[in-house]
Amino acid sequence: MAFLPTVVRATAPKVARSALQRRALSDIHITRTGKPIVRIQGGRSSLGEYTATVFGATGQLGRYIVNRLARQGCTVVVPYREEMAKRHLKLMGDLGRVVFIEYDLHNTQSIEESIRHSDVVYNLVGRNYPTKNFSLEDVHIEGAERIAEAVAKYDVDRFIHVSSYNANPKSTSEFFSTKGRAEHVVRSIFPETTIVRPAPMFGFEDNLLQKYASVTNLFTSNNLQEKYWPVHVIDVGEALEKMCYDDNTASQTFELYGPKQYSSAEIAELVDREIFKKRRHINVPKPILKPVAGLLNRLLWWDVMSADEIEREFHDQVIDESAKTFKDLGIEPSDLSKWTYHYLQSFRSSTYWDLPPATEKEKREDKKMANQDSDDELVLSSSALDALKEFYSERDARAEQFAKLQAKAEEQHASAQQQPLSMDVFTEDWNESQFWYSDECASFLARQLLEGATADTTIAVVSAPSVFVQLKNILNAASEDEPKPKLVLLEHDNRFAVFPEFHFYDFAQPLKLPAELKGSCDRIICDPPFLSEDCQTKAAMTVQWMSKPAPAGEKPRLIVCTGERMESLVTRLYKSFGLQTTDYDPVHARGLSNEFYCYANFKSLGWKWRGEKSQ
Repeated sequence: MAFLPTVVRATAPKVARSALQRRALSDIHITRTGKPIVRIQGGRSSLGEYTATVFGATGQLGRYIVNRLARQGCTVVVPYREEMAKRHLKLMGDLGRVVFIEYDLHNTQSIEESIRHSDVVYNLVGRNYPTKNFSLEDVHIEGAERIAEAVAKYDVDRFIHVSSYNANPKSTSEFFSTKGRAEHVVRSIFPETTIVRPAPMFGFEDNLLQKYASVTNLFTSNNLQEKYWPVHVIDVGEALEKMCYDDNTASQTFELYGPKQYSSAEIAELVDREIFKKRRHINVPKPILKPVAGLLNRLLWWDVMSADEIEREFHDQVIDESAKTFKDLGIEPSDLSKWTYHYLQSFRSSTYWDLPPATEKEKREDKKMANQDSDDELVLSSSALDALKEFYSERDARAEQFAKLQAKAEEQHASAQQQPLSMDVFTEDWNESQFWYSDECASFLARQLLEGATADTTIAVVSAPSVFVQLKNILNAASEDEPKPKLVLLEHDNRFAVFPEFHFYDFAQPLKLPAELKGSCDRIICDPPFLSEDCQTKAAMTVQWMSKPAPAGEKPRLIVCTGERMESLVTRLYKSFGLQTTDYDPVHARGLSNEFYCYANFKSLGWKWRGEKSQ
């Protein structure tokens, strides 16, 4: 989507534009904005429609956004200064998805060469301390200005500028001041700039958990009283990826912060508990430590501490209430306390290496105490033994039945008069969160999908195999004259590979599906296997990816069946589909303690909207 300033820039003389766009044979052959790249089948991923340039990709945040874009099929251009600093980024995408270009932040031409083919540009360039070659003003203001001017010159669709929390031109901290001035500079040059202000980030390469776990972190000046909302770097990477695909985020400012406020002292205490060590933190008054830190910063070529880092210890994080947040992107940020074990285990000595996370120690100890009296040999009664024999007998019978079904499918002699299929062949595995619908419920949902379908209709079933089986039964029983839509089954259980419509589906990789399924489905039913926000969100990504583009005012027919406690999340994830809660309650064959709701975006004789129930 091109915004008004973009349209204005697009009216520049065509001769000048042609000269700027001229490419040598050795250049990267990438289609310009608005022209989809031809898809190539046969590789691990097909070529995407976006080319993204990520400045500052060799830093902490860079690897996460590069990986997210590259694994979705985008071509990612990574400008770099040091050869050895970019090695880890080579593996972030398929062969040829990550392209490296050497550049210098002082050299305008090298910056322009890095972005002149791009659809979106990320500026992640930042520095915590000044060096002899780059002051904070050089990096944060002049560097950002050169990048923004190049973005405007080549009419790039999207520019996402990563600033910092507390960015304020009037701040007494040079870091926060230059970050704040840079925001005004990039917005004045490119008004559609998306500005992102992340809180202090934690992760494997962070300057938060790793700093407090290090033995070299001795001196502080504010008794570790600085307060902020630490944010997971993976959550920030996900947010940056979503901004790339959502034009509504243009010209917006986002404050990205975690769900809980911590002081530096509280984080230091969490770190000490996790690594089974007590790190010392010596408080030195600011008038003494700040000049010493400034002197060390000028004399030493490696990062120890700088005067501005001491100044920032006296600035608590201030949230801009007018800015948008993770909530506007449909993301629930993670709390730091859930990740301390994951990121700090390497700081433990071998004595404590295998001990559980600090947050789990009490649970483990309680469980151990509960099991102390359970060492006696277990003896089953005769009735329990009989029940166990009956269970194994039923299991063997189902296995034999499944083997016959598989043999019949391999013979490929299916006919219109074949026997109805039954889900009894596929035993439920509760460890895999498998709960089949009753035959009546599955048949009812299948008929809602088939109503009005034609031979050109494609119906996708995502993690609801019992509905798929009833669809097969209904279509097999139909006469030759009745239209038979195409079926697609997405399922994690490979037993369903006996059906030719089967495609293996792992919600953890929501878009790892055959390219021909993208935008191909007219009707979809989805039952995410787990009642977690992560599973529900990724299943929604799959549904959106498979949905066929429809004329204005029309949407693909969609049914989502999941837990009642997911209602607010589901309606938010499928807001663009117009999904609402129906008064129809799905029924499972073997019963289920969780209350299930059925959500849909179309009216039916079989249900009405749940809000209308009392009217």
